[in-house]
Amino acid sequence: MEFFVKFVSVISLFLSSVLGVEIIEVEQSMFGHGDECYGTHVGFGYSGSAEFHYESLIRRYKGCKHVEGNLEITNLQSDQISYDLSFLSQIEVVTGYVLLGLLDLESIPLTNLKLIRADNMFNIMGEDYGLVVAFTDSTGENQHQGLRELQLPALREISRGRVLFMQNPLLNFVNTIAWNVIVPGIDNPVTYGQSAYNTTSVELCDPKCEQGNQRFCWGKGPNMCQIVHFPVCDELCPGRCYDSTIVGCCHPECAVGCTGPSNTECTMCKYFKSNNMCVSSCPGGVSVRNGQECIDN
Repeated sequence: MEFFVKFVSVISLFLSSVLGVEIIEVEQSMFGHGDECYGTHVGFGYSGSAEFHYESLIRRYKGCKHVEGNLEITNLQSDQISYDLSFLSQIEVVTGYVLLGLLDLESIPLTNLKLIRADNMFNIMGEDYGLVVAFTDSTGENQHQGLRELQLPALREISRGRVLFMQNPLLNFVNTIAWNVIVPGIDNPVTYGQSAYNTTSVELCDPKCEQGNQRFCWGKGPNMCQIVHFPVCDELCPGRCYDSTIVGCCHPECAVGCTGPSNTECTMCKYFKSNNMCVSSCPGGVSVRNGQECIDN
């Protein structure tokens, strides 16, 4: 255990001093309320023992659908703990970045995550990222243990920043994702570092994942297919669109997509929803909001 803690400290120091990643320890007395919870901003660092860290993740995210801030799932490498991350499967929205790193687990079941808004982005060497997956191979005796599937079948949009993969030698199904559909407005949205993913993988998408003579998926099985039927938007559209012409642009308050030009026709709201309209902030007189939903007094 002492070696494990020292190893994480060295990694954190390296990322902070060499790669420019800011490591900040944040202690919060409240994790959130209802479907909403508060994320973290500690990067690859953590406090306490490995068991305490794991239990803190459970307390913070169990029952949570809307993460206000960053979702950092890191430092889950103890051979003494039977990790069960099923509590992450209810999360639908993350307003900051998503960081997955220092993991010996085969999968991270973020199966209902639809939107990574990335209001805060993870910065490495001057580049901003909305999703980072790094250092997910085993550091212990079992060198064949590590992240093999991302399992993000519901993910429709990363609103800001790029995607980074680095040191994930066992990770499959990275090259079976149409990333340009998820990250709008950025050419070549993915950065591949050293050992970004398993380039020799023989794993195949399920036949049901085939779209346009190509298969798109996040993992094995028909439940891991990626939906890629979004129209190609006119270059003047600020975001998503429901039609490929200039008049087919979605409202700026929409995320993921829309069925028409109004802020009442969004597939999902980028920020908040009030009286069935997507808005940038809840109106005056609203004292409570549950995730993205504005609730009147």
